[in-house]
Order: sequence, then C-alpha cells, then structure tokens
Amino acid sequence: MTRDVGRLTVVTLALAVLLGAAAPTVVALSEPRDEPADTRPPVRVYVGETLDISSAGLTGDETVGTNETTFVAVGGGDSFTVDPTNANFSGVPVGAYYAENDTDIRADLQVVQPRVERLEVRGSEQQTVTDDPVDPAYLRRMYVRVGFNFDDADRLDVTVIGPRGTEVGNGSVATSGERTVVELGEPTPGVYTVTVAGSELDAGNRTATVRVRGPTPTPTATPAATPTATSTPTPTATPTPTAGTTPTATSTPTATATPTDTSTTPAVGDGFGPGAALLALLAVGLGRR
Repeated sequence: MTRDVGRLTVVTLALAVLLGAAAPTVVALSEPRDEPADTRPPVRVYVGETLDISSAGLTGDETVGTNETTFVAVGGGDSFTVDPTNANFSGVPVGAYYAENDTDIRADLQVVQPRVERLEVRGSEQQTVTDDPVDPAYLRRMYVRVGFNFDDADRLDVTVIGPRGTEVGNGSVATSGERTVVELGEPTPGVYTVTVAGSELDAGNRTATVRVRGPTPTPTATPAATPTATSTPTPTATPTPTAGTTPTATSTPTATATPTDTSTTPAVGDGFGPGAALLALLAVGLGRR
C-alpha cells in the first residue's frame, strides 16, 4: 500500500512539472516590460508596445537575434520589419507571424490587441454603483476591479474624474482580476468618470460612470472685472496773451521855424545911387532936431 502511494505521488509530481513547463509564464508587472518573460515561440506581443525581442525563440531552434528582421503572416498576407532590440508593434495587424530568416513557416510571434475585458465599480458598502444613482455617504470609498488581457506586458492605471472635471482619485492594478481602492472622502453630487487604461498600452482602456445624488453644484462664475474708467485729462487752457500796452507815439517836436530875414540889403547897382544916400542922411539930420 505504501509503495502504491509512493508511486502515485511520483506520478503526480511528474505531471505537475510537465504541466508547469507547458503553461505560459505570467508575471504581474508594475511597469511596462522591456522584453518578454516567456521567449518560447510563438512569443506573445501587443499592438502598440515597444520591446526587445532579440532573445525570442524561433521554431527552428534559433533566436531572433539583433539583425533587422522581417516577419510574414502565417498563411500569407501582411508583413513588417523591425529592429529586434527595439521592436515597435504600433499599427501591426493582429495575427500569427514567422521570421523570414527562420527555417520553417511556423508562428514565431503572436500579435494581440490589448483589451480591458471587464470593469466593475462598487461603493463603500460593496454595492454596484454603475447602474443607479448613489447617495454620497455610500461612495466615500470606491472599489474598482478590472479584467484585462495584457498583465504580462503592462499594468493598468485607474483614474477618477469628479463633477468639476478634475482628478479626484487614482490607483493601479498589476494583475487581471484584482481590484484597487480609491478614497473619495466626501463626494459632491454629480457624475464621476472612472477610466482604466494601460500605462503604456493605452489602446487597452475602458470607462464607466457613477452618478451621486444631490443638487449639482453650479460653478461660480467669476465676475468679470469692470474696467475702471480712465479720467480724461482736462485740457489746460492756453493762456490768452495779455494785450500789451501799445506805446504812445512820442510826438515829434515840430521844428521851430527860423524867422526869415526879410530885410533886403540894397545891392549896388540896384538903382540906389549917391543921390539916394544923400537924401537918407538929410532925413536923419532933420529927425534929430
């Protein structure tokens, strides 16, 4: 009996080892990955991520390596070329691809679209709050649980936007199916928006809304400043020039007329001969008598 139990234990352990080797390795990440943890082909990568795949295994027992590599869709169709040390998968169509330099055409890469498959929001009493309005007292704490398909590549960030359009809380989830708690304190009435998205793989995102009962606060309008009227300066009166006293014209003294000597000196030969002179003397002598 003991021998049979021992054999059963050995078989069980062997099966566990085999199953563990076959199952993909999933490692929860708090930051976006730089390279895949599981390098067995086909290596799982996501649309929108950039990482080093140089160590990724190929189905032909080699690795991708560091040289520029072209990948072709299995079955034909799309292809893309990347630098394996910094491979950017933005815009690459989802699907299975093989390396063009591999020895066969089996899938070496699996390109997957990142998705948030489930978003559940509960209130302080663990009640679902995304269906009907909730009282403020039951949303002081918000529990956010998410399911997503890329927890082997990136974490999921949680952001809560309040009625006034500003962030009122946040958190993060590293493993699909886990939850984070966001403390809201005393929530005001209105609509709260819960958004979850990969920190790098933001193409994987989802949104839910929660309505809190009560009068919605009306934003207080900031009064526009009334412009102060600028006083118009009173123009300074231009002084009227004082009429200057017109100087009185000084009368020009009238020149005194110099009396003209009217006496005529008898000129010789003017008809006044010796006879006339004698008569004059006689007149003088008679006057003296």
